[in-house]
Amino acid sequence: MAKQRHKIASPAVLVALPLFMLASCAGVLESNKPAREIYLLQPPRGQALEPAPDAPKLVLSLAAVPGLDTDAIQALNPNARLIPVANAHWPDNLPEVMSSLSRRTLIDSGAFSRVTLNDLARPGEWQLQIELQAFYGILDSSGTTTSVRMQLEANIRCGQQDASRSEVFRLESVESTASDSLAELVAAHQRALDENLPRLPERIMEICQDR
Repeated sequence: MAKQRHKIASPAVLVALPLFMLASCAGVLESNKPAREIYLLQPPRGQALEPAPDAPKLVLSLAAVPGLDTDAIQALNPNARLIPVANAHWPDNLPEVMSSLSRRTLIDSGAFSRVTLNDLARPGEWQLQIELQAFYGILDSSGTTTSVRMQLEANIRCGQQDASRSEVFRLESVESTASDSLAELVAAHQRALDENLPRLPERIMEICQDR
């Protein structure tokens, strides 16, 4: 019986094969997409106040309605469609960004001895639950951004264990945009924050001091 002869690839072929594979992958790895642009929001400016010795401890939790749990900067068109702004993003998903901004604002208000992020409060702690319901640009029929809308609904429980003694309040505003630029869109988001977040501790103390 004749023996089968196996051909061995020449060194040139062995070298050329990985080079061919690398060249084939290059088209997948290359991208002509513009780089992601990250925009940072800041808590409202103001002097941080020291809390009183007997200031309550507050537990904060924040969630966003479906459609806002993303890091994309978005705008709402007249057909109720949320449209991401190309390559424009917040540093993290919006609930995480807003949780951080809200917590820092509440701490700086001096109304609370401590503000922590959690879903459950211990006995004696106040509990604030926030739902972010709107935080996006508003587009007109021509596709021009005319304003930014922010709306949140909050439920505050002033230390009582009975959840039925909590109270719900809403904060909202619409900030007009001076131009259709991305920079102005982000600036209008910041103005909406500056308008609403300082009202959080004010509204909480109004409710709880009346109890």
